[in-house]
Amino acid sequence: MELVAGGPEDLPVVLTEISVENVALIEKATLELSPGLNAITGETGAGKTLLATALQMLLGGRARSEAVRLGSGRATVEGTFVLPRELRPAILEALGDLAGEVEEEDLEDGLLLRRTLTEEGRSRCYVGGVAVPVKVLAALGERLVSYHGQREQAKLTDPSEQLGILDDFLDETASRAREEHAELWRRVEADRRELREISTSTESRAREAEFLRYQVRELEEAGYSAGEVAELTRDRDRLRNVTDLLQSASAATAALSGEGSGAVEAVGQAESELERASGYDRNLSALLERLSGLSAELQDVVYELQAYVDELEADPDRLEEVEDRLAALRELERKYGEDVEGYLLEARERLSRLENSEQETAGLEGRVRAGEEGLARLAGELTAGRARAAEALSGRVGENLGGLNLDKTEFRTELVRAQPGPLGAEGVEFLIRPNPGEPELPVRRYASGGELSRVMLAIRLAQERIEPGATYIFDEVDAGIGGETATAVGARLRELGVRNQVLTITHLPQIASEAGAHVVVTKEEDAGRTLTRIVRVEGEERRRELARMLSGRVDDASLAHASELLVGER
Repeated sequence: MELVAGGPEDLPVVLTEISVENVALIEKATLELSPGLNAITGETGAGKTLLATALQMLLGGRARSEAVRLGSGRATVEGTFVLPRELRPAILEALGDLAGEVEEEDLEDGLLLRRTLTEEGRSRCYVGGVAVPVKVLAALGERLVSYHGQREQAKLTDPSEQLGILDDFLDETASRAREEHAELWRRVEADRRELREISTSTESRAREAEFLRYQVRELEEAGYSAGEVAELTRDRDRLRNVTDLLQSASAATAALSGEGSGAVEAVGQAESELERASGYDRNLSALLERLSGLSAELQDVVYELQAYVDELEADPDRLEEVEDRLAALRELERKYGEDVEGYLLEARERLSRLENSEQETAGLEGRVRAGEEGLARLAGELTAGRARAAEALSGRVGENLGGLNLDKTEFRTELVRAQPGPLGAEGVEFLIRPNPGEPELPVRRYASGGELSRVMLAIRLAQERIEPGATYIFDEVDAGIGGETATAVGARLRELGVRNQVLTITHLPQIASEAGAHVVVTKEEDAGRTLTRIVRVEGEERRRELARMLSGRVDDASLAHASELLVGER
């Protein structure tokens, strides 16, 4: 496959191949595409838009079970994208957790995507054979493809879309002001909300403060401590089981020190025997030393056990006292949660804020004033930047309109004062003057679909920050035009194809003739079933398709005209 001129870093995204199986009328089709401009043509109703539908499905778009060919059980779409080097880090970012399994060098040979859809509506998505969520395909789609259909064309009438297009032309200073303004607006709005809460809930805050004072007083007077709870629990268990403890400690003492059978006496005898034997064999000295230590340790244990038994006695009064205190502390845990001390700390802090609300209000008011001053400064910088951007956008779109056979049409970007918000203090209105002497009309009130499609194309050609190397898909955005205008639009699409791969679904031979690759979609019957077939045409087959598009039939006159269109074919 021969790519467009330029070094590897200049190459666009190229969809080299797409395979579609059992999508609506398409039983099976594999299509190789080229860099530059690719034209997709066919008679009305043949299913030209099915390719675009399949591609949207592949890139995370909505998949409806009705798209599965009747009786096939499953639809599959697969596509391979060759990626420019500078886009690969963004692709790895879009892959998210999967990026750990995909290295940048793995993208050298292209990115393989696949999606299946069953008649029951179950969808499966894959990147390089690895199953992924559909949101991963959607994230990839945003970076790989820029789709422009008649519905997207209508977005030009949306003020937010127009503002986004204008902001693509902001210089670095204005772009930074826009980001800082949006961030500062969020902070100021948070302070404003808190101020409103304070001013509208004075009575409720007073009630909350009184309730917190009661809770803090109760906890402070109770003197709750998690350490005390643990210690009281141990005391309670000991006092409840004095009899068992006395029996066990006494039995242990007897087992260690009983006359004739105690462990202390037995160890002592063993120590004496080893002491005598070590005089004959020094190898026993180490064992004797260990046994001596054990004897001393046993004697200490016996001593401490005897002291424990002597001190151990039943104390019903102390047990009752411990039980009562422990019950009181447990009640606090039930009321305030297991972390009573943490709750007390938070309650003190909240009470302090409520009791010092005047200071808090003054602080918030000061922050809001400072924030509003900052917003005014940044909004002014942004407005000035947008004024510069509006002039640049209008100039570039105007130049492009001339190349689209709209040389008498004037395009202007007008800033419109709006309610201040996170995006600044103005909106934008795209205005068109179709002919000299006629009034300017907002794009949203402009009814000519053919001219509106060319305005959209002029804007896309003008945009500085279009998707890096993205593949552009134009789905019959040439509706309502013909003749010299169609020739002009075709030339401009070919121009866009120099820097980006372009797929255009068109009914105009003037546009199709400009393409470097031509795909024809036909509909036919086979064994009682309707099928859509997709083939790439060249040479005579392409000339015949252009002839059909020119006159609806293939004859000598239409073939001659088609040949004229193909003179100097690229």
